[in-house]
Amino acid sequence: METRRGTHDDAPAILATVAAGFESYREWAPAGWSPPEMTPAVLERLRKRLSDDEFWLLVALDGGGMIGHVALAPTTREEPAPAPAGAIYLSQMFVRRRSHGSGVAATLMAAAIAEAARRGFTGMRLWTPRGAARARRFYEREGWSATGAVHARSPSGLPTVEYARAVER
Repeated sequence: METRRGTHDDAPAILATVAAGFESYREWAPAGWSPPEMTPAVLERLRKRLSDDEFWLLVALDGGGMIGHVALAPTTREEPAPAPAGAIYLSQMFVRRRSHGSGVAATLMAAAIAEAARRGFTGMRLWTPRGAARARRFYEREGWSATGAVHARSPSGLPTVEYARAVER
């Protein structure tokens, strides 16, 4: 596996990874829920973000292509207000199913925490679907704690919960 910063040219593969991640939510999402559409407008918005210095995205690749990514941003679609003072959002983290349990997620998380520290942040926040039990267990193993904040309905159409963690410099 190799990691590198995401580029404008990676946007279609990043969105495909996001789409696959959202598609997997059907396993636990309520009946009738549908994943958000990955439209040309979403692709253009991602390309624009990839050129923004405040947005940081790291991709993980293997011989078969992109297997995951992680992103940091000052705001998210889930919470458009800036993160609390001294904190940054882990705005996205998706790993392809074929790489679950392989250490890719832990590698991406460690890189995101290191980048947050490099940028001078002392804390991180993230929002994840309440029903995403596997993701929530992973975050908790990685030192994240639920803050108690909940959005009953998020842009994805699912209830979400907020997690936070300290960043050590």
